[in-house]
Amino acid sequence: MARVPSLRRRLLTILAVPLALAWIGSGALIYVLALHYANLNFDRSLVETARALERMAHSDAGSEALSPQVRILMESETDDPTWYSVRSLQHGVLAANRDLPLPATPPATGAAPRLESVTVDGQSLRMASLALHDAAADATIIISVAEGLRARRALAREILVGALPVVLLLIAIVLALVWVGVSRGLRLLDPLVEQLEQRRARDLAPLDQDKVPSEIRPLTQTIDALLQRLRTLLELQERFIADAAHQLRTPLAGLRLQAERALADPRPESVRAALAHVERLSAGAGRAAGQLLTLARTQAGEHPAFTRVDLAHLARDYVAERVPDALSQHIDLGYEGRHTGAVVQGDAVMLREALVNLVDNALNHAGEHGSVTVSVAQELRTVVVAVEDSGPGVAEQWWPRLGERFFRPPEAARVGSGLGLAIVLRIAERHGGTLGFAHGHNGRGLRAIVRLPAS
Repeated sequence: MARVPSLRRRLLTILAVPLALAWIGSGALIYVLALHYANLNFDRSLVETARALERMAHSDAGSEALSPQVRILMESETDDPTWYSVRSLQHGVLAANRDLPLPATPPATGAAPRLESVTVDGQSLRMASLALHDAAADATIIISVAEGLRARRALAREILVGALPVVLLLIAIVLALVWVGVSRGLRLLDPLVEQLEQRRARDLAPLDQDKVPSEIRPLTQTIDALLQRLRTLLELQERFIADAAHQLRTPLAGLRLQAERALADPRPESVRAALAHVERLSAGAGRAAGQLLTLARTQAGEHPAFTRVDLAHLARDYVAERVPDALSQHIDLGYEGRHTGAVVQGDAVMLREALVNLVDNALNHAGEHGSVTVSVAQELRTVVVAVEDSGPGVAEQWWPRLGERFFRPPEAARVGSGLGLAIVLRIAERHGGTLGFAHGHNGRGLRAIVRLPAS
């Protein structure tokens, strides 16, 4: 079973890595600082030792060796012994317990001791050197005192070992405070949870943003957007159900009537007539159901993935496909305009459905021995698809309403669903286009015009 995600655990995990790195970094910084201050103190002690040796050496000036008391002091056994060297620049080494090198830059007589790091027999030493003048022998004496670095590093390590647990304890306290703070902070979400729990199933109103922390508002705004989409989908669903009931009520009533007629009059000619009506009504109901589904898809919130569609090629193929139907109705169906190259970004299935409804609408209103012309042209950055019929046309006062669902002009002669142009309008809008109308050739018929952005 997968572990349930936890915001507290996630925050602690996110903080654990940088805090661990901070602990390691603080340890390195503590060691560097401890070693720095240890060096300062040991250097200060080394300088004092050099000055003490200088004072002791003044009493032995002119002799070739230090007094026994000085030797006992300097050569005492310790864990980190002190090395010394008293050297005359004119007469050589006067006293030493280790052969220390001369300073890289000889110090001036009477100046402050000079500190430097040297290596003697592979061992790193810290050395303090000073110079004094022996008036009796007219010579310059260099006094050097050196010691190893082990004690300094040991002191730095002791400080590090003592400080790291304290830093680790502070980090643990910080994590505990973060845990408590996150727990208390998450309580700010309780009003939001309560607000959602108290809602009814059909209540999709926006959330009360005044009770939501500013950091959570992007989430609640996203929830509001989701609720808005759900409201839209529910409205579309309710509208679809209402449309279906409205559109299928008449065919179903007609089917029942024809069935009763056939049962009441069993003569073959009456049954045959009733069945013809049943076939016509069922075909109309099927067509209406298909148009309702198409309209619902065009009104859905999700947009399909658009591709390049050549409307000229699509229109020519569809006109060729519908020519037999037009001939059976004694209607001249033709195509004019570009053969290829009228490319738009869109959904080929939906664009074909728009063309299907435009041509069906034109064929239904062209009248026997009429004509229907489909044309495709490109005007600057717009592809224009027009379907014109030679029927009675529609008065201009009704043009603004031709895209409404179930609307049919009062002078419309043929029975239809009133959904075809509504579907075309929705498809055009989904593709960033428009649907317009104009009079046909010589003022006769209706010309439906779809304008879409060219690719």
